[in-house]
Parts: sequence; structure tokens; C-alpha cells
Amino acid sequence: MLYGSRRAWRLFLLLLCAVAGVLSAQTPPTTTVSDTVYRADGAPAGGTLLISWPAFTTAGGQAVAAGTKSVTLGGAGAVSVALVPTASATPANTVYTVVYQLDDRTVKTEFWSVPTTSPTTVAAVRTILGIRRLGKSSRHKAVCRRRACRQSR
Repeated sequence: MLYGSRRAWRLFLLLLCAVAGVLSAQTPPTTTVSDTVYRADGAPAGGTLLISWPAFTTAGGQAVAAGTKSVTLGGAGAVSVALVPTASATPANTVYTVVYQLDDRTVKTEFWSVPTTSPTTVAAVRTILGIRRLGKSSRHKAVCRRRACRQSR
């Protein structure tokens, strides 16, 4: 009887280790975004950040389900949140949508593109949708197109 229970216990521990290994292997690495959030008047902000993201696949091929996260700003506007990097993610240009709901009733939305280097700051992850860095020749073409559009109206 004692031998049978040892076998069962060993089998249980083996299965537990296998499940733990599978779960840890499926968790993608994260980047910590740490900073201080200030109000427009320069005072440290209080409130909540509502962070949402679409489903995407990391550069390492790990699937991330769509989701949301609510982060309360700490004392003196401190924020620290771990997010899965969207750099080189699929689909391209995957970003986090961050809604600031501050105690002074300010509501602001911005977009974050999270790099793989950790930790990072809010200023480093902010991005504007639809903007890409243009080389000199591309910038010249874009300006010419805008001028042509203005002249044709």
C-alpha cells in the first residue's frame, strides 16, 4: 500500500512539473513601462490608466490574446506596468490603446508601441497612429503630393 501511494505521489509531482513547464514556456517576456504622470499644470497626476490591446503575435512567435488592464497611478503620479512588446509584432503596427482617466476629470487617449528593452518610459513608448518616419526623398514626394492636391482643388 505504501509503495502504491509513493508511485501515485511521484506521478502527481511529475505531472505538476510538466504543467508548470508548459505554462511558463507559453508566457511571453514583458517590458516594464515605469514613469511619473503629470497633469497639464505640472502637478503629479492621480487616477487610472485603462490599457487595451488587440490579439497579436510577438516577434518570437508567441500568441497574445486581446485584453485589457487597469493600472492605478501610485503616489506622486507613479506608474509601472509590465506589457508584452509590440515591436516587430504581427500584425504590423500593433499598439496598446491607453486611456488616462485622471482625478481632475481629464480624459486623454494615446497609443503605445512597446519595445523589447526593459525598463522604458512613457515618453519612449508613445506613438502616433499613421505616422512613419520618412526619408528625405519620401518626404519630398509627400510634400509634392500635398501641393499637387492643393493646386487641383
